[in-house]
Amino acid sequence: MIEVEIKVHVTDEQKAKLLYGATFISEKVFTDAYYDSDDFSLTSKGMWLRMRGDQFELKTPATQSGGFNMHKNIPMLELTNQNDIAQALHLNESYKSNFDSALAQAGYKQLYRFTNTRQKYSKNNIIIDFDHADFGDLTYNLCELETIVEHKDQSQAALENLYAFVQTFGISTNRAEGKLGYYIKRKNPAHYQAIKQASEK
Repeated sequence: MIEVEIKVHVTDEQKAKLLYGATFISEKVFTDAYYDSDDFSLTSKGMWLRMRGDQFELKTPATQSGGFNMHKNIPMLELTNQNDIAQALHLNESYKSNFDSALAQAGYKQLYRFTNTRQKYSKNNIIIDFDHADFGDLTYNLCELETIVEHKDQSQAALENLYAFVQTFGISTNRAEGKLGYYIKRKNPAHYQAIKQASEK
């Protein structure tokens, strides 16, 4: 499963237009905990390991290898199966009995944790999420639009379709900062610089 997603900021007027005729799906509150090593070896490759609720998920660039661009919307491969995540992270066999311990042995630990309130809608076969992230010391609002494709060669067309869709509502296609990226930039300059330098290679 390849997730093609764009992150944008919307005004109240744009939000109203975007949601006109949309189908409300749900509103949920969940906690995300993100993991990485002390030298940020995952996020410096555009890989994001999180625990949402009680399930681990790993997002990794689906169409690029050897680097990424933090300023572009990049199709992501989303792994939710524990075996697939363990293989991608090169965890030892102990993950089968204790996943947390295997992560720790590989040098990964929880670095960030925040609560997110998400309102989910559907329109024109596109999922629209309005997120309110609460980090405790600051908050952040973001709109994410996504679609799913089966093969990476469908990604570019799907991305262009998302851009065309938001432009009809006067929404800028300039990539907005992701929720965690927003926090890292303001609260952990060393981590932000590591990601920035890696994305410029």
